[in-house]
Amino acid sequence: MPVRTEQTEHTDIRLLSEFPPATPEEWRLAAEKLLKGAPFEKKMITRTHEGVELQPMYWRPKIPAGSTPASPEEPGEFPFTRGSLPVGTGAVPWLVAQELTYPTYEEFNRALRNDLERGQNAVFLPLDRASRMGEDPDQADIAMVGSEGVSIASVAGLSKALDGADLSAFPVYLEGGASGPLFLALAVAHAKMKRIRPASLSGCIGSDPLGLLAQEGILGSPLDVLYDEMAVAAEWTERNAPRIRTITVSTRPYHDGGASAIEELAFAIGTGAEYVRSLIQRGVPPDAAVRQVWFAFSVGPQFFLEIAKLRAARVLWANVAGAFGVHDASAAMMMHVRTSAYNATRVDPYVNMLRVTTEALAGAMGGCNSMHVGFFDETVRQPDEFSRRIARNVQILLQTESHVDRVVDPTGGSWYVESLTGELARRAWDLFQTIEQQGGMAASLQSGFPQHSVAQTAQRRAEALSLRKDVMVGLTTYANPQETPLEEGVDTLDTVRARRAETLRRLRMIPERASEAAVRERLSRILETGRDSIMNALVEAAAQGATIGEMRTAWRARRGGDTLHVMPVARQRRAVPYEELRAAADAYAVRTGSRPAVFLATMGPRAQHKVRADFATGFVAAGGCTAVAGTGYATAEGAVSAAIASGAPALIICSTDETYPALVPEICKEVKKRKPSMMVILAGYPPDHVERFRAAGVEEFIHLRANVPDVLHRMYGRMGVKA
Repeated sequence: MPVRTEQTEHTDIRLLSEFPPATPEEWRLAAEKLLKGAPFEKKMITRTHEGVELQPMYWRPKIPAGSTPASPEEPGEFPFTRGSLPVGTGAVPWLVAQELTYPTYEEFNRALRNDLERGQNAVFLPLDRASRMGEDPDQADIAMVGSEGVSIASVAGLSKALDGADLSAFPVYLEGGASGPLFLALAVAHAKMKRIRPASLSGCIGSDPLGLLAQEGILGSPLDVLYDEMAVAAEWTERNAPRIRTITVSTRPYHDGGASAIEELAFAIGTGAEYVRSLIQRGVPPDAAVRQVWFAFSVGPQFFLEIAKLRAARVLWANVAGAFGVHDASAAMMMHVRTSAYNATRVDPYVNMLRVTTEALAGAMGGCNSMHVGFFDETVRQPDEFSRRIARNVQILLQTESHVDRVVDPTGGSWYVESLTGELARRAWDLFQTIEQQGGMAASLQSGFPQHSVAQTAQRRAEALSLRKDVMVGLTTYANPQETPLEEGVDTLDTVRARRAETLRRLRMIPERASEAAVRERLSRILETGRDSIMNALVEAAAQGATIGEMRTAWRARRGGDTLHVMPVARQRRAVPYEELRAAADAYAVRTGSRPAVFLATMGPRAQHKVRADFATGFVAAGGCTAVAGTGYATAEGAVSAAIASGAPALIICSTDETYPALVPEICKEVKKRKPSMMVILAGYPPDHVERFRAAGVEEFIHLRANVPDVLHRMYGRMGVKA
């Protein structure tokens, strides 16, 4: 990966020169001594889902050339590893840009007005799926109207959504999918109604057709048509609204599919490169094309890796921009971050407050320009004022109490973070080159390469969580089977679509829009307008009441083209397999009056059974099952009697591998004699005795290598616990 660097000499200053320095080899010998024979590579090196090996210690000789601290650039200098601005976020704090995903503009506006008075300082208007596709709500599929965002179809709706928000004072962010220029027309029409000059607008009202294609698997128009529209919007804003960007590159479709940091980076810069290339091909100057692009990254739980990802993103984009021949200043990335929806849980949702705090801190330390912090209850319902307040205050606390924004590039110079930054950048560049060799991001999506790559990574993540190699607190570990779930929100999409359709019907009946034909006659002027005036014609049509769907139809008439289909990236949350088990346990509790339970047949003194009993308790708790602890039994008869008296349908034998050959057959024999329906499970997996124990009656083994959801599904099947 080409990076502009200059090598500098380092002066090795010994503060205590009389003491010989310890070498890495000496440190490793000392570490291996403490490990007492355990393999160093297995115990001390952490392997991430990116394939990156995290070393237990970093020192200068291990820092690859060209990846800082050898890199001399200061913050605000190419390639912007240390931030896009020389002053960092201290003088220009990142914007608190909370994404309010209410389905109607009335609900959105109530929340927005409240939050702008309480610390939010940017407007982020998430559009529903229908709006991003450019479809009016009375024509779109019902599942898309009000889904994942606000249903907006006309300037009247946008004005109601933004009522009370002065767009000359607050930047506005809107991810328009395949409809960015249409929403730009609505926004400009709204601004003019409020007597706000377009030049006073700031933020991003952006198109991201490839992101939409990756998420939905479909585009209603050919990419060439959408790229033509992007060029029109880019040229118009350069002349009339230079503080507005018109292209969005969001990694959320890939992140929420389970992508690695390397995949997110490569797909982001691949998408950005394709957009810039398409604009240049349509006559937009390279500097102007690059300045249109605004990136939105999701930030996950691996704190230092996520910081390195954001730092690497700026380096990668600077090099892509440099390849297009732009000036250094134009190559600085503008970056929004959002905490991870992929990492959020329905189970123990208050832990989500803690998850988003570390993710937000990574975003801040990584140098974001704006941020959205997820709501702790977003997996269950629309946020209420409390959950919005908590999420918003995470950002405000980081700025005003923790003073994270007072230091420029706080991890700069860390051998660990610099090494990670360099490795992620190099490996993402290699993957980006693979995408370019395939013909670019659009061609790659049509071949299924990104989708397949993300699916493989997601499978590795799922396996790691199922084996509890990856940990989610409150879900896989320290689970609380007795927790009271949050009250779920009511699905109102049917009602939302009906209300939105009626609103549009009334809009089309007002005197100024006497008939559909009259509207189309006015919109037909767009086709007769030169490229330089198309946006002005769209703004005029929007001001007259034209809807998104009508403008789309008029603009794309005669250009036609086939609908584009690809396999979408499968969106998921990694917690779902465990949540399904918890839901089954909750339903069982409602149906029977008690939670699923297993009895722990703890054999022998406490020191003999405690480790396995604790492990078994945590194992079944992850599925919402209660463990009834025994008191330590000397005989199989005593353990089985206690298990039967507990009423639990399953028994887990807890002791040591050394005692199992004598204990297990006796307990299984006693169970068969006294309660054959009782399920027998063994805590542990003594390989030399597994088949013998199965023959004796053990049905399941729970151990460190067991797939927790799979084992619990089989257990629940035997216990009559059904979703």
